[in-house]
Amino acid sequence: MTETTTQKTPAELEQEFYSKPFNISYSGLNKLIYSPSLFYNHYILQQREDKTDSYLIDGKVIHCLLLDDGSFDNNFILLPNSLPSANSRLVIDKVFTAVDNNSGNLLDYSNVILDILKEINLHQSLKTDEQRIAKIVNEENESYFSFLATKKNRDIIDSETLQRCSQSVEILKANSRVCELLSIYRSGIENIEIFNEIALSVNNNVTGMSFGLKGIIDSIQVNHDDKIIYINDLKTTGKTISDFPETVGIYNYNLQAAIYYWLVSNKFKDILTPEWKVIFNFIVIDKYNQVYCFEVSDATRIIWHNELLSKLDEASWHYDNNYYKLPYRFEISPVIL
Repeated sequence: MTETTTQKTPAELEQEFYSKPFNISYSGLNKLIYSPSLFYNHYILQQREDKTDSYLIDGKVIHCLLLDDGSFDNNFILLPNSLPSANSRLVIDKVFTAVDNNSGNLLDYSNVILDILKEINLHQSLKTDEQRIAKIVNEENESYFSFLATKKNRDIIDSETLQRCSQSVEILKANSRVCELLSIYRSGIENIEIFNEIALSVNNNVTGMSFGLKGIIDSIQVNHDDKIIYINDLKTTGKTISDFPETVGIYNYNLQAAIYYWLVSNKFKDILTPEWKVIFNFIVIDKYNQVYCFEVSDATRIIWHNELLSKLDEASWHYDNNYYKLPYRFEISPVIL
């Protein structure tokens, strides 16, 4: 659902944004590179829209079950029925946001539903408003609407999603390399520290720019005997593991890895003497439940770090000039086809 601040002008929101220190995440950097206006709306105007795509929810559930055992009830609420379709959820989420009192039934907000359907151009080919309402108001959708009032900050999932994700978790746990990297089934007597879902940041004094960096690392394993720090990032993909190297470039996962390496190296700088190594791994499970751990070589890590510095220069130009209309390359020189 969309979050908006109360009656503040864009100029006031800009002033508020720039009055506080800012640490950019991988997702924020990605937005700024591809669509500065999207970054501006999300981070400065605070017009944020929750993602309800099933693959995003699946990834969060798998992360929670595999890496953060015991917190499932704090992050998710289980819907007894099946989840509505993506279009129906979009409409119902907008209804829930639009109305002040959510104690009624979905049918009580028919006029709101009709306005939203017109706004997003959904079911407009139907002849009557009654037919359009019938597409949205049914027992399954009513159940989902009532759950929105109780979910708070939790994501709503259905039993089918939970079962599918639980199966993926069991497959991941059956992979010996995954277990080794995530220290699953290890004894407590080994000289290894584990940090799961850890939030790290460095300020602008470390980056040398007007902003710092931040990120939530899925898993860090500090092996004091072998003098290796493993940074592990779990990825679910709707493609195959064979496609993952290409996927890295599509979603700029190289920038994410470089940011995480920077953050982790800073956190453990006191122990990172020359004999220590820091190794980054993408732990990937694909749409066929194939699992593979992609290790990043030192040579690739250096290339990715340089690519990150280049993109951070672009981000700095936008941030320092308070300019968020077009991507950097379109403003610096003409793009000729």
